Amino acid sequence: MASSEDGTRSWSNTKSLALHERAAKVMPGGQANFRGGLLSTPLFFSHARGARLWDVDGNEYVDLINAGGPGILGHNDPEYIDALKRQLDTVYSLGSGICQTEQDIELAEKIASHVPCAERVRFCVTGSEAVHLALRLARAYTKRPYFIRFQTHYHGWFDSVLGGVVDEHPEGRPLPLESEQSFFHTEGRVPDAFKYSFLLPWNDIDVLEETLKKYGHEVAMIHMEPILVNGGGCPPRPGYLERVRELCDQHGIVLGFDEVITGFRVGLGGAQAALGVTPDLATFGKALGGGMPMAAVAGKAEIMDQLRTGKVTGAGTFNGYPLGVAASLATLKILERDDGAVYRRIDMMQARLKEGLLDICKRRGIPALVQGPRGVFFLLFTDKPVIYSFQELMEAALPRQFKFYSTMPEEGTLLMYGGRWYISAALTEADVDCALESADRTLARI
Repeated sequence: MASSEDGTRSWSNTKSLALHERAAKVMPGGQANFRGGLLSTPLFFSHARGARLWDVDGNEYVDLINAGGPGILGHNDPEYIDALKRQLDTVYSLGSGICQTEQDIELAEKIASHVPCAERVRFCVTGSEAVHLALRLARAYTKRPYFIRFQTHYHGWFDSVLGGVVDEHPEGRPLPLESEQSFFHTEGRVPDAFKYSFLLPWNDIDVLEETLKKYGHEVAMIHMEPILVNGGGCPPRPGYLERVRELCDQHGIVLGFDEVITGFRVGLGGAQAALGVTPDLATFGKALGGGMPMAAVAGKAEIMDQLRTGKVTGAGTFNGYPLGVAASLATLKILERDDGAVYRRIDMMQARLKEGLLDICKRRGIPALVQGPRGVFFLLFTDKPVIYSFQELMEAALPRQFKFYSTMPEEGTLLMYGGRWYISAALTEADVDCALESADRTLARI
């Protein structure tokens, strides 16, 4: 971020815009993810270090995107990089299921030692694949076709789990309604893509109980984010997860937790350990690889062993590829060290950010709530003490929130779309103070 002679800040993304125009000629939308891109202003980056990113125009940013969740260690952690270099010098790719390394076993053992549900572990490459495999395992185990998911929970981009809106007055099974207004709306699905997917409001135990009274015998799995990071950082209501666990046991339903975000970020045991509710299956990704693509399904032996017997197929050329396994091992070893010192540091930086943001908003007369689990949170412009549901989230000042996070890059801080703040172990007090100054200037502008 440059400053002029009179001390005022200047920001330009001229080179990034030129690169975006060039990219748009050969890449749909000029990028490789959701159709609109995840930053309101196209930015191209040249290098990174610690909790900082530099773009091609020379602007420096505090990075609170952290690769969208994987970057729990920050950028270029020396121990992590050394582990990757060592693996590159030995073997970095093998045919999954044909050739293996001992590190596969070591990583699976580490996951099993920390994650309550992890009696068995199967590696994947992405969270979307992990969810797909978990659903297949649950259906094979129960011999039932349907599964339940919840509004605003994100489980990857495959047809049956992506988007849709809740049918408030279903005449039969509570199947999702397709809506072009949904951020995750897509054409190209078969007409019955949602045929075996129930979509319910989360944190409403009455709706779930009523649904299971009618259709519980048809449901193979209930899959959810145990903490709703993809919907404003909403926590489960007191007793909600415990009751869902009871209902799954009562109806013979597999309980699945999507821990692609919370796994190894909230803690080594994931949200399930932090909240004290153990699912039957859990899906992991993002922080597991520390920046390299790695994912996993972990769960009860009797469900997971369907893969061993060949009853269920879960394939992938890159499953358990050595470079990703080495990255995951390095990440977990760093997170384990000194009885979780990394997590204590994340807690301190997150508390400093939260206190600072609330002080800024109070000084400016703006109602504000900071909520979310360890390692990721939201700043929401509302006077509510906590938000538990999508409906409550919609009542917050979302236009201001959108303007806030889309303006923050111009003031030197990068936030995930929706205003999500991802914390890394590399974040320093100086980084936090810079981010708070960015927030103060941004709120003054909007």
